[in-house]
Formats: sequence, C-alpha cells, structure tokens
Amino acid sequence: MTAAPTRPRHDSEPTTRTPGTDRRPTVSENIQALASAQKSNAGAPLYSRVINRPAGRVLAAVAHRIGLTPDQVTAISAVCTYLGIILIAVWRPTVLATVVTSLLLMLGYALDSADGQLARLRHGGSRAGEWLDHVADVIKLSTIHGAIAISLYRFALGSGIHSASLLLIPLAFGAVQNIHFFSYILTYQLRYNGGTPLAKDERKPSFLKSVLSAPTDYGLMCFVLMLRFVPVAFLWVYGLMLVGYAAYVVLALPKWYLELRRER
Repeated sequence: MTAAPTRPRHDSEPTTRTPGTDRRPTVSENIQALASAQKSNAGAPLYSRVINRPAGRVLAAVAHRIGLTPDQVTAISAVCTYLGIILIAVWRPTVLATVVTSLLLMLGYALDSADGQLARLRHGGSRAGEWLDHVADVIKLSTIHGAIAISLYRFALGSGIHSASLLLIPLAFGAVQNIHFFSYILTYQLRYNGGTPLAKDERKPSFLKSVLSAPTDYGLMCFVLMLRFVPVAFLWVYGLMLVGYAAYVVLALPKWYLELRRER
C-alpha cells in the first residue's frame, strides 16, 4: 500500500551529517543509518516488505547524497506515477507499453517509500510534507483504476472482451481501494497520534500476514498490469485481486474498530 504518515525524529534516528565532519554522508553510510531506523513491517504486504522499502531505502540514500528534499522526492514520485497512469489510458497495451507503464508505476511507488525515509535522514518530516505525500497518494488511487477502465474500453472491448459489464471491475476496485486507504490512514493516525512505529518498536512482523494481505499490495498490482496486453488473462487475475481485496477490507474494518474501542 502507501507509506504511513511521517513522524518526528527520535534522538536515536540517523542524522544528516557524519559526526565530527561537515561532509554529506555517502550513499552506503546513508543506507547503514536507515537500517537502524526502518519503519515497522507489521501488516505490510509482501512486495512492500521485500522489494519496495529496500528499494526506497537506496533511493532515499541517493537522494540525500545529491541534496534532494523529501518534498522534491515526492514530486518526482508523483510525476512517474501520473505519467504511468496517463499512459495506461492512452497507449495501446502492447508488451512494450505494459512493461514501460508498470515500471514507471513501480518506480513511483519506490520513490513514495523513499520520501519518508529521506525525511528520517534529515531529522524528520513536516506536516506539509505529510500532507503533500498523502494528497499525491489520493490522486493516484482516485485515478489509476479509472485509467484501467478507459484502456479496456478503448482497446479491449469488442476484441479481447465482449461485455461492457466487465468495465465495472476496475470501478469496483477503485472504490474498495479508496475505502481501504482512507480507513487505514484514519486508523493509523488515531492509533499512533500521527507517528510511525519503527521496526525496533514492535514485535517481529508475521510473514504469513504479509502473504495474506497480498491482494492489497499496490506493488503486486503494478506487476499484474503487465498482463494488460492479454485482456482476458489480465481481467481474471485483476478480478481475483479485487475479490481478495474486498474480503480483506470486510474483515479489517470491524477489527480496527474494535481495537480502537479497546484502546480508549
């Protein structure tokens, strides 16, 4: 899914300068510093846990080395993501087109992880930065499934698929994903008062839970979008993800509500 809210820096978190010098840390030094202040993986889907956050760590280290700010990284992430979404809607889904658009979306997602990690290297994020990050996420989640519906209508209806009712699948996916995103962010804010727990602050995350939450994994969906050049296969896999995602949300909402009631 998307990055959780940023949090104020703790004294134990990495600093922006190597102690005793004025030089900017190297990429490897930044990666080492971030390794001690990683956000908790509890509940994170498998792609985010195994691929996206480590990739974001490297991108954050590079961004810090060249002097980018978290907001600049958020802006670059948004450009990559929105370009990918536009291409989904307007570019006929050949093998090349689907691979290029998916890679753009995955790069945007890795940069979305990098901006928060870069904030930790720079002594923490800001409210404005958190606002920018979440607004960028809202735009992404509110448009990507609409772009998929447009692509199916323009390039697959009447050839790969023969029923306009199948266009309801991306519309339903967009609704479910937005319900999950907004309820998750609200639950997170209420539970942690705007903070973000670090890996060292929580018990070891369950690998099984990461696997079971796979239908909610935005990174996995980016991979699935590579199948768009075969519309029938794509809709089967995409539709199964939707069913799994909806089931996850139906189970998660009452769970989160009851947990918050117990925390009063």
